Amino acid sequence: MIKSILIATDGSANSIVATRYGCCLARLFDAAVCGLNVVDIRALEGPLMSDISGALGFEPFQSYLPQFEQILQQRADSVLEDFQKLCAEHGVTADVKRLTGVVPAVIAEEAKRVDLVVIAQHGEHAQWSSGLLGSTAQTVVRKSPRPVLIAPRDYHPIKKVLIAYDGGNESTRALKAACETFARLTCTLEVVCVTDDDTQAGMLAAEVRDYVGHHAIEVAINRLSGDAPKVLLKYAGDQAFDLIVMGAFGHSRLHDLILGGTTAYMIRETTIPIMLIR
Repeated sequence: MIKSILIATDGSANSIVATRYGCCLARLFDAAVCGLNVVDIRALEGPLMSDISGALGFEPFQSYLPQFEQILQQRADSVLEDFQKLCAEHGVTADVKRLTGVVPAVIAEEAKRVDLVVIAQHGEHAQWSSGLLGSTAQTVVRKSPRPVLIAPRDYHPIKKVLIAYDGGNESTRALKAACETFARLTCTLEVVCVTDDDTQAGMLAAEVRDYVGHHAIEVAINRLSGDAPKVLLKYAGDQAFDLIVMGAFGHSRLHDLILGGTTAYMIRETTIPIMLIR
């Protein structure tokens, strides 16, 4: 059961959508909400600051640094004030917190205090988080000890939930979390297994039936074939699902960096919110 939600916000249009999803879930589960804005220390260590430091010289730059930090903090306070107003418009009273550090690391650390983290698919500084290191959202998912909901650019009420299942430990936890979280709501649940092997498909379907049968949960089961992340996203879009629940990062990070991972692809390409369970 979700009783506390952390919503990461940076004031961007994408984070506003994430806030709407967080508020939706807060109302459904009567959960407490905390908005978090992280003053990114990279803003004080990035190329712009290096150029200013080079132009002014080290000592003059040091004298201006506290003023730069103050500007960023004031902006963060403004973002959080707007966040509280938006939550109130959606019937949710929210606490707020401003911290300083490396954004994904701070979010993951604060995740220890809640049941769910909600973060935008793309944040204000997405261009700083490209390449092999992955996006802020990917890093948060890897580091967070709690489930993470990745919010896309557009908001839709959650009524129809797709659960991706491949029999692995991560997807087993995702199945359990999805059933516990959404089965008692007026949501349609469907478990999808992607495999080209008929025998494996039968085994996976049997595992799902056994699990949901013990909980008296009505869940449709479907089997798809092909490249898992592409097939899942296409099916979810074609069938108008409002949420995908799946396990996160079943392989090592090195494997994902070299070959590309299902989770990373889904985070990058989805237009549907994804709740990722580790």
